[in-house]
Amino acid sequence: MRHQLNKQDLKPLARAVTGAMLLMGGYHLSAAASDAAPAETTLSTVVVQGEADGIAKHSSVGSKGDTPIVEVPQSISVLSRERLDAQKAPGIPQALRYTAGLQTESYGVDPRFDQYMIRGFEVGSNGVFRDGVNLPTRGFTGFTMEPYGLESIEVLRGPSSVLYGQAEVGGMVNVVSKRPTASRLREVEVSYGSFDRKQVAADIGGPLDEQGVWLYRATMLAREAKGAIDYTKDNRQYFAPSLTWRPDADTSLTLLAYLQNDNVPPNFYLPSTGTQKPGPFGQIPVNRFVGEPGLDHFKTEQRSIGYVFEKRLSPSWKVRQNLRYATEKVDYHSLYMTGLHDDERTIDRANFSSQQKARVFAADQNVEWNSRFGDIDNTFVAGIDYSRAVQEGQNYLGVAPTLDVIAPVYGQPVGAADKYEDKRSALSQTGVYAQNQMKFNGQYLLTAGLRRDRSRIDNDDYFNAAQNTQKDNATTGRLGFTWLAPDGVSPYVSYATSFRPVTGQTFDGRNFEPEKGKQVELGVKWAPLDRPALLTAALFDLRKSNVLTADPEHTGVGAQIQRGEVRVRGLELEAEAKLGRDWKVNGSLTGLDAKITRNNDGNEGKRPSLVPRVNVAAWAERTIGEGWRAGAGVRRIGKTFGDDANTFENPGVTLADAMFGYRHGHWDFALNVSNLTDKIYLGNCSTDGTCNYAARRQAQLTARYVW
Repeated sequence: MRHQLNKQDLKPLARAVTGAMLLMGGYHLSAAASDAAPAETTLSTVVVQGEADGIAKHSSVGSKGDTPIVEVPQSISVLSRERLDAQKAPGIPQALRYTAGLQTESYGVDPRFDQYMIRGFEVGSNGVFRDGVNLPTRGFTGFTMEPYGLESIEVLRGPSSVLYGQAEVGGMVNVVSKRPTASRLREVEVSYGSFDRKQVAADIGGPLDEQGVWLYRATMLAREAKGAIDYTKDNRQYFAPSLTWRPDADTSLTLLAYLQNDNVPPNFYLPSTGTQKPGPFGQIPVNRFVGEPGLDHFKTEQRSIGYVFEKRLSPSWKVRQNLRYATEKVDYHSLYMTGLHDDERTIDRANFSSQQKARVFAADQNVEWNSRFGDIDNTFVAGIDYSRAVQEGQNYLGVAPTLDVIAPVYGQPVGAADKYEDKRSALSQTGVYAQNQMKFNGQYLLTAGLRRDRSRIDNDDYFNAAQNTQKDNATTGRLGFTWLAPDGVSPYVSYATSFRPVTGQTFDGRNFEPEKGKQVELGVKWAPLDRPALLTAALFDLRKSNVLTADPEHTGVGAQIQRGEVRVRGLELEAEAKLGRDWKVNGSLTGLDAKITRNNDGNEGKRPSLVPRVNVAAWAERTIGEGWRAGAGVRRIGKTFGDDANTFENPGVTLADAMFGYRHGHWDFALNVSNLTDKIYLGNCSTDGTCNYAARRQAQLTARYVW
């Protein structure tokens, strides 16, 4: 039964928007929605309850189990597989461009890591989860994700330590791997795009037996491409097999594995003269390579295996376990800029290389109890998780020949670099947690959670023959109240805290202190039950102490320092809806009032680096006639400061994206273009010698065959 939008349908929306305006003290959120009632599809264990129209109203990140988004007293976004297919993002940061609270690609063209900020805080180092367990970045070992291998992406904004332990205060991103399907699946796609990008991918799966007890899936991808910078590559090989055993309706065990090999460009610094500000020799080209052809590279090998298990013991009791073991090897060599000569065209360079390895083991097991006492529905979740992350390796540093950045001449001999670091760092963490959700009369929902963490960091400095151990513990929690009002409107208020032990040391060998955070959030969500739409609004006050940031005295070698406290107050508005039969829209607005409230280098009262005041994004897609479709998006990235002293300013920029596609029979063709007008702008400038260009126009033509 299809439901057409009319004036009567707009009345609940008007009431929802009015309530949001009153709750937000004058801010407003508007959107429109219609169409058929959603059909649910349940995935095993780490669940994102999707809809046939691609708009998710359920998520797992707020409760460890399948929960309506309106019942979680924090802001959540879910990017469905349909949305990922429509926009064809090459990486996780690009997929998150239209999501509220997110700042992506702040470091320009740098595919070495999945880097993004949530609510003004960098979360790429410890806010990346896959199937509910953490895959942290340590040093240069960062577990980047292939979008084609994912079923969905979940974003939880604000502290999430009560359920996930060592997560960033700004929030977390949980990617959900593709799982075996009960129906037969066959898909092959080929694509070609900018920078001679050639890619082939396949996704096959289905039942292995007539009863559907055994299901399988295999997802694979291979890409060869040139990097956006001269003399670089952007290659990837990805293979992810999975197997599900489902002997009955109450038991599910899914084995998940993947391997991924990458060869991507290093991050090349350029001087501010000729990029951020005019130079006597004009603008330095966007594709300028300041390394040495055949020498500079960033190669990684990722391996991962694990499982998700779920067993319903009775109508009231359920147990789950998520487990993963992952490894990564990094081979990194780069000649990077360290200074500009007085002639304003000759740069000094350092010869840096690194050989690093990481091993991560994580297991999370919990029990869920659902009960009813009179008019009270109660959901109780308790569990214990354990993780151990080991990172080790050697770093080398030496001098390199100078280079004329205006008219470079390559082929100069490069001497050997000297080892200056040989370290091993191991972080072990055990957390015990419990969360209870009590729903009174089906309308009033009280959420309370508590967690106790114990962590241990063992640092072995082989180069200096030194050892040290750091032990930390903390109690974190979350308390929230939600009113499940008529028409699907859900105002809420919550308070949450976070704790994160920090591995590694400063450049001079001092241990980092644990990071701590706290947040008050006031918001409203509207998820109508009879039409595909989700609208959210949130106000928050978020504070983080012992903030980790790049060491300005030792750029290029991965050194970091800690500053005092950062406070971010903000407003987020987000809407996703299907309008009638032909339109799909999503949009977001993020406003951040960020300030360094305590600092050890004299920057109190300044705005922290890379945090914009306002970001706005909107995307619309329309079906045109029989099989044709078109989409377009606009993104406004607000201006930022490149440093905490606010001496380097990165101007804001407005960008446009577009999509055009056609479906016929088994075939699906699509042309996707990002940065449609090919604007040249800087991702970031933090000092005179650390400027990076952002991505230019990229087009990709894809042909997919499904049978």
